[in-house]
This record gives sequence, structure tokens and C-alpha cells, in this order.
Amino acid sequence: MSIVTWLLAGGLVGWAACVYMGTPSSQAFVFNAVVAAVGAAIGVWTLATTFDIAPGLNAFAVIVGAACGAVVLIMVHFLRRTLTS
Repeated sequence: MSIVTWLLAGGLVGWAACVYMGTPSSQAFVFNAVVAAVGAAIGVWTLATTFDIAPGLNAFAVIVGAACGAVVLIMVHFLRRTLTS
């Protein structure tokens, strides 16, 4: 899958996380988008190799990337909250 897919999915999930958590600062958005893009990259790469899906920008890749990015973002925020408490 292309890096554009990872960035698109990560940006969407990062933006949605900022809106949901009420943190409109650009620093929070960048953190959320980067973490979600890494999660999207891992998820899309794993599923693409597992199901032998052709690389590129398509709806399946964006949906899978957004879902995997959201899962990784939730895990990171949970870990940060646990470590700071």
C-alpha cells in the first residue's frame, strides 16, 4: 500500500481524535496523526500481505488504515494515561 494511504488514514483518525477529545491544538493533532499513520501503515501492510491485496489508494486500504490507526491511537493514549497516573 502507498504512503499516501497511511497519511490519509492517519490524518483522518488524528483529526477525529482531536475533535472527540476536545484538543484543538496543532501539537495534539500532529501527535494523533503521526501515531495513527504508524498504526495505519502497520495494519495495511499486515492485511495486504495476508490477503494478497494489490498496493495503491483504494477504499479498502483507507478503511483498514483508519481502523488500525484508531486501535493504535487508543492503545497509545491508554498507555500514556496509565503511565502518568
